[in-house]
Amino acid sequence: MAKRKNRLRYLVLIFASWWVIYPIATSVQESFEIDLGPLYSGRGVSFVGQFFQGTGGLMPTAINYLQAFRIEAWPRLVFNSSIIALSSVSIALIVGIPAAYSFAMYKYRGKTILTIGLLALRTISPFAVLVPFFIVYGQLGLFDTFQGMAIIYLVLNLPIVILMMRGFFKDIPKEIYEAAFLSGASDMTIMRRIALPLVIPGMVAVVLFAFVATWNEYLYALILTGARSKTVSRGVWSGFGESIQGFKILDFDELNTAGTLALIPAIVIVLLVRKYLVRGVTLGAAK
Repeated sequence: MAKRKNRLRYLVLIFASWWVIYPIATSVQESFEIDLGPLYSGRGVSFVGQFFQGTGGLMPTAINYLQAFRIEAWPRLVFNSSIIALSSVSIALIVGIPAAYSFAMYKYRGKTILTIGLLALRTISPFAVLVPFFIVYGQLGLFDTFQGMAIIYLVLNLPIVILMMRGFFKDIPKEIYEAAFLSGASDMTIMRRIALPLVIPGMVAVVLFAFVATWNEYLYALILTGARSKTVSRGVWSGFGESIQGFKILDFDELNTAGTLALIPAIVIVLLVRKYLVRGVTLGAAK
């Protein structure tokens, strides 16, 4: 019985891994213009030197990546997304951490209403607020600006930061807070010198979650950005061109190249902070 359960578990894990990896592998394959047709057809394939060679174009090429980095469009898209994501997440942390600490530590009138309001910000459909945002941004001059996109993503990231950090602050044993309070430490000192160092892994997980969510967001970027502040998520679907202002007609090789490049920053960040990410996700699990 145990062996059957293990086999079933392995099958589920293999299927889940294939489900996640297959689209990425296909995107990488198409970006290098690798044609696997000869392998499946059984014809036109030979081994020359260290490479397979066939009539179906099995030899990989990096021409799409060279074009992406030689022109203005892709580096500019990465710069735009990085500035918008970093500024939005930074402001969300500065504002959200004290708010999360107050939610976790104090009882006051209206706390429940504020919590429901934060949850509502995450549950409202973007389609319900796109038109109002578009009109307001046009009147205030925020359309197609870094400030405007940072504000819209701040609205999305702030509830994430507050609600997740509140849970991490609450997971700290009350005895630690009480000991610091009896020692004469102020609330701000307790938060900065005691609570924050204990929840750094959780904070890293929150930052990563908010950054990736901002980096991948497409709908608001599609409606509220133009040539000046276009992000990676929108640019992936526009293809490469002579400049960021005008793109040529999209082809699938360029689409897959852009999609592969868009994955790299998020993957690199996850690998760099994976130790803190695992600790942050499991913080408080053994309480």
